[in-house]
Amino acid sequence: MAKNTTKPVRVELDGEEKLLRFDFNAMADFEDVMGYGLFAAVQEGQIGFRTIRAFYWAGLKWKEKGLTIDRTGQILGKELNNGTDLQDLMSPIEKALTNSGIIPDQDEEEDVSEEDEGKNG
Repeated sequence: MAKNTTKPVRVELDGEEKLLRFDFNAMADFEDVMGYGLFAAVQEGQIGFRTIRAFYWAGLKWKEKGLTIDRTGQILGKELNNGTDLQDLMSPIEKALTNSGIIPDQDEEEDVSEEDEGKNG
């Protein structure tokens, strides 16, 4: 399992650099607004506008006191209107989730797989 660093990811939103971070509280807040957790969202393929907005809200509010989910949607809407696509919005979320240890680092998984293959070969 990846180490839990909760190191924030820098992301440019609304003309400002913001810090996206997922800790225990952020993920609990995400679950509160979505009605389900991260793994259910991924399993069900339910990653859409609502999910992306909830991730950003939960991951930014530790630093952006008073940030509302509606304001988060307005900020993300501006980004889409300025040419940002959904994958560009998802990349910082994925990196922040990896930094937190909530999802495994793909590089670490590949390293472990290669080590295991060497032992079995």
